Amino acid sequence: MSRRFIAGTAEHYRVSLSLRAESHSVATQTVAAQTYVAPVTHEAEVRMRWNVTRKVEAVKADGSAAVSESLEILGGCDAPAQAPERLDEAMQKGLDEFCAGWLKEGAASYVESPRGAMSGLPRSAPALGETSPPLLSLWLVRAVRPNALFPTLHVQPGEKSQRTLHPTDAALPDAEGSESTEWVDAPGDAPAVTLHVVQRLSWRETAKPSDVTPREASFFADSLTTVSLLDGSVQRASRSASRETSHKVDPVPGLPDPPDFSTKLTATIAIERLP
Repeated sequence: MSRRFIAGTAEHYRVSLSLRAESHSVATQTVAAQTYVAPVTHEAEVRMRWNVTRKVEAVKADGSAAVSESLEILGGCDAPAQAPERLDEAMQKGLDEFCAGWLKEGAASYVESPRGAMSGLPRSAPALGETSPPLLSLWLVRAVRPNALFPTLHVQPGEKSQRTLHPTDAALPDAEGSESTEWVDAPGDAPAVTLHVVQRLSWRETAKPSDVTPREASFFADSLTTVSLLDGSVQRASRSASRETSHKVDPVPGLPDPPDFSTKLTATIAIERLP
């Protein structure tokens, strides 16, 4: 599948993005000279919505399109209410700052090939506090675009492929993972098909001087994108990705499972085409 762009045409979409941060640790409490260990969870979340118009400014000789975006922000940044004992104010402040920066700088101009490859985008989204490499930010800056990177698979529900991932980035010396791609039936009567892509990656982060246990990291992304069989344009999409870091520790007497010391940041995106 590939797209055939026409200069001067425009597509309109509504995009919703939510970011959720959570951390898990333990706390001790002493009652009647007896000390207890209990799990503690802290959370933060921010949501944002916007309408985006993608206009094809020009079409190059190879069929690639010069695309410009214009955004209409819908309501600004929204932080859902959290239970006071679970809210992490520092994490919430970081997410609020990301949201303000994203809505200010979210529009972009770029070149899109007939197969969906994009060039000229910002390298990553505003900082999310990730250690290098910022995989979630790199994923996010592309995933919010109403775009699909078409595989070489024959466009037929049930056609699928899988490959292993071995990144060459120096910050991921022992990383390994996989990527699966599959065409599946699209809901509704319109001539369309859905592209399902799942990516997994795990690695051991470089130890810090303060670390007493190994830091295991993982990245997971799941994307469902419905595209028209008439022109290859995106009709709707549901995408999510998360990055998690955990510290492995030994079991503690009195607890059924080893204590959980981990952090997780999840991005969830919904894209819907507008008339």
